[in-house]
Amino acid sequence: MTTAEKAARPSWALALVRNALLWVVPVALLWLLLTPIYNRFLLGSAQNLVHLTEYPSVTDLLRKDAHFAYISRRDFPPSRSLVHSFRVTDVHFHLIMLGVLFLAVPAISWRKRLENLGWAFLITIFFDIFLIFFYVKFTYATQLGPWSAAHYGAFARNFWGLTYHVLDLAFKFALPFLLWAAFYYRDLTAGIRPASA
Repeated sequence: MTTAEKAARPSWALALVRNALLWVVPVALLWLLLTPIYNRFLLGSAQNLVHLTEYPSVTDLLRKDAHFAYISRRDFPPSRSLVHSFRVTDVHFHLIMLGVLFLAVPAISWRKRLENLGWAFLITIFFDIFLIFFYVKFTYATQLGPWSAAHYGAFARNFWGLTYHVLDLAFKFALPFLLWAAFYYRDLTAGIRPASA
């Protein structure tokens, strides 16, 4: 590595940190503004995905308010049909970090940044839909007491429980960084040329 390349790396890293700090508030505000719309989209998409795996289709994902939803089963008595509530917003707050990381990259054209962010966002949308799907299955398999034990065997309970927790606790937090590294791997490893953001 040449002296110029060694000098370029710290300046690139400092520019990334500076840009990230500048983008945190605008991205967080945009996320807050769009959250109710995105929550409705996620609930509808995840409900359709759940319906593909059950016959007859008895699951409804009902909005409680702008941030919370209920898992409802139409085959349960009315007094027990709302089997679980969850905060939909907790599924996708990682979008803030995704937006900040992709918009903060220095020495990359705005067109390329936005293109990469678009693809990363599309991947994250699918992840968020699947995360809600796994939450529903986790709830059915492990959270409904005798009903869960009667309808799910030990393997199924462990599979749905473990998979949901790995996706929710580990992978959800890592996803923005993994996508960012995947899109900018060459820039991160080849030595970034010094340039203003």
